[in-house]
Amino acid sequence: MNGIEYGFYGANAVAYKSREREILLAGPAGTGKSVVLLTKCLTLLDKYPGCRGLFCRGTRTSLTQSGLVTWEDEILGPDHEVLSRNPCQRHIRRSYKFPNGSELVLAGLDDPGKTLSSQYDFVYIQEATEEGVTLNTYETLTRSLRNRRMRKDGRVWHQIMMDCNPTSPFHWVYQRYKTGRLIKYDSKHQDNPAFFDIATGEWTPDGEEYIQKVLGVMTGVRRARFFEGRWEAATGLVYEGFSPHPWDAPLKPDPGPGHMLPAGWRPDKAWKTVWGIDWGESAPTVLLMAAVDPQGRLYFYREYYRTRLRPDELGAWAAMELMTGREREPAAVVCDHDPVMKKEFEKGAREAGRHIHLRQADKADQKEGITQVQARFDRQLDGKARIFFRPDALEKPDPTLDTKPNCLLAELAEYKYDENSIKDRPDPNCAEYSCDAMRYIVKHVDKYMSHGGSSPYSGNP
Repeated sequence: MNGIEYGFYGANAVAYKSREREILLAGPAGTGKSVVLLTKCLTLLDKYPGCRGLFCRGTRTSLTQSGLVTWEDEILGPDHEVLSRNPCQRHIRRSYKFPNGSELVLAGLDDPGKTLSSQYDFVYIQEATEEGVTLNTYETLTRSLRNRRMRKDGRVWHQIMMDCNPTSPFHWVYQRYKTGRLIKYDSKHQDNPAFFDIATGEWTPDGEEYIQKVLGVMTGVRRARFFEGRWEAATGLVYEGFSPHPWDAPLKPDPGPGHMLPAGWRPDKAWKTVWGIDWGESAPTVLLMAAVDPQGRLYFYREYYRTRLRPDELGAWAAMELMTGREREPAAVVCDHDPVMKKEFEKGAREAGRHIHLRQADKADQKEGITQVQARFDRQLDGKARIFFRPDALEKPDPTLDTKPNCLLAELAEYKYDENSIKDRPDPNCAEYSCDAMRYIVKHVDKYMSHGGSSPYSGNP
C-alpha cells in the first residue's frame, strides 16, 4: 500500500474487501466512505497491472475541488511516484498513470466525453446522489466493465462502487438496492478510525468535535440524513429549526436557537451589507437587505416586497435610500437572471442620481443553496445560529397580499417540500420570492464574505 497506514472497521472494512459487481457504501457524513473506496482504488491499481479504473462525480468541478484533493493528499500522498512522474494541475488532469501500466481515468458526468464508452475493470462514483448522477449514466457505466485485467482464483471480476449520504428513499440508488441489484453497506461513525478509537470504545477528539458539535446540532431532514444516516423523504418545511424566539431569550428548556432580532434593529455601521433581488411582474418583486457581522453571521433587517413593481421604480427607490443616508453602499447586490430587469433597475437608479451595479446571483444549484441556508439555522458551538431576522423588516405591506405571504417571515412559515418530488425541491405552489432572494445572499456571503467564526452575536439593538 505504498506506506499508507489504514484500518477500516465494520461496514467500511466489508466494502473494502467486497468483490460484488455493484456496491454502495452509504452512511451519514464523516464515516470515512470516500477514503475507504479511494484506498480500494489504489489497491486495485497496484495489485492488477494494466487495469483501468474510472473515478467520476456529478460535475468535473466537484471532482477536482473535493475528490481529487482527498485522492492526492490523503491516499497517494504528496511524494507518490504517480504525481512526480505525471506532474499536472488537478483541473486539467485526465488520468493517473502507474508504472505497472494501470491507469485511473477521471471524469465529471456533466461533460464525460468519451469516457463512458471506454473499457474499465472498476468504476468509482463519488457522491452518487448528486444531481448529475443519473440512472441512465450509471447503467451505461455498468456496461463499460469489460477490461478483464482483475482476476481472483482464476476468475475475472469487475466492480462499480459508489458512496453517498442518504437522501430520499425514492432515489434510484436506494430503489436499485431494494430490488436486489445493488449491494448496500451501511457505514457508521464508529467505522471511521479518525473519529472512533475501537480499542478504547471512545470518540477521538476530532470525532467528538465533528460528530457531536457539528453534525449533532443539525435539524430536520439534514439531521436525519447526515447525522443519523436515515433515508428520509423531505416532506416538511424546507427550513426546519427556525425559532421565533429572540436570539438572546433565556429559554428553559432550550428548544433551539432563537432567530429574531428586536424591532427596529439596525446593523453596526462597520458591518458590510448585501442586497438580494428576485424579480417579478404580476408576482411580487423582492429586495432583501442583509448585514454581515465579522463572524459571517447574517441579519435580514429590511425588505421591499411588492406586486406589479417595475424594476426602474425599485432602482429609483434604492437610490433614494442611499442618497438620504438610510442605507449605506452595499458590498454587493445579487439578483435573479433577467438581463432586461437588471438593465431597467440600473437605469432607474442612475436617473434618480445613484449608480447601483447588479451582479447575477449564483442560482445554478437550488438544492445546494437550500442546504447552505439551512446550515445557518443550526446551532453553533456558542449555542447560537448564524441567521437572524428583524420582525418589522417589511417596508409598506402590499395591500393586495393580505391573504397571501407578503414577506420573508411569512414565506418561511409555509415554505415546504414538494411531496410529489423525489429531488428535494420546494412545492411549486409555495411563495418563494423572498426565500429565493435570501438564498442568493447566503450563497454570495458563504463564497466571498464568510469567515466561519463562531463568536456570539454582537450588535446594537
